[in-house]
Amino acid sequence: MDIEIDAGNTRLKWRLRDESGVSATSVASTPSDIAKAIASRAVSGGVADSHTPIGRVRIASVRSPDALADFVAECRDLFSLDPQVARVVQGHAGVTIRYPDPSRLGVDRWLAMLAANAASSKACLVVDCGTALTVDKLNALGEHCGGYILPGLALMRRSLEENTRIRLDAGFQLGGSGLGHSTDEAVYHGSLAAAVALIVSTLEDASAGGSECELLVTGGGAVELMPHLLSRGAKLVPDLVLEGLSLAF
Repeated sequence: MDIEIDAGNTRLKWRLRDESGVSATSVASTPSDIAKAIASRAVSGGVADSHTPIGRVRIASVRSPDALADFVAECRDLFSLDPQVARVVQGHAGVTIRYPDPSRLGVDRWLAMLAANAASSKACLVVDCGTALTVDKLNALGEHCGGYILPGLALMRRSLEENTRIRLDAGFQLGGSGLGHSTDEAVYHGSLAAAVALIVSTLEDASAGGSECELLVTGGGAVELMPHLLSRGAKLVPDLVLEGLSLAF
């Protein structure tokens, strides 16, 4: 049984996987939380067999080198295994990277594209909405055509609070995306509208001339985007990065 961990900037997403497929998936704050969840079988999406030995620990991380080293050491101590850490590899699993230095591409973006390329024979627009919002285009040949990186929805809103006199209501309930009739609405709707507009315009460019392009959306903020992208054929793929992690070695 393998433990696959997507170590993002603000949370861990993890799952248990073996030859028969995924047996459990959840989120956590620390590796010790994962170990406790496995031991107690307190996982969502299924019940893990706590007596099945862990064969491998695989990690995708966007954290700093020092933070990653600490994370790997903690996993090694908890699971008595040397974790495998995903690294960007040019041409792996049929994905060609256009960056002059492929190592500069975020591993989370790369893994999402590996999974998208494996899942579809068409061109794909891959949107990952987390702390950052990333939008990447893959053509039907698996070539990365480039992408965008901008602050995620929560980070956009927080940056306004930190750099202006705006103070948002923590209990605000998002109910639309039109012109705001309060500061909260203006900020929440404006950040959402900006993200959706970028995604839609990029999708339209990718689909110009009748070309087929699938829209795949993942990340913690995806649920906020999806109602505004369903008319564009968007597919929510919550475990896209973890699916790519399974293909990375």
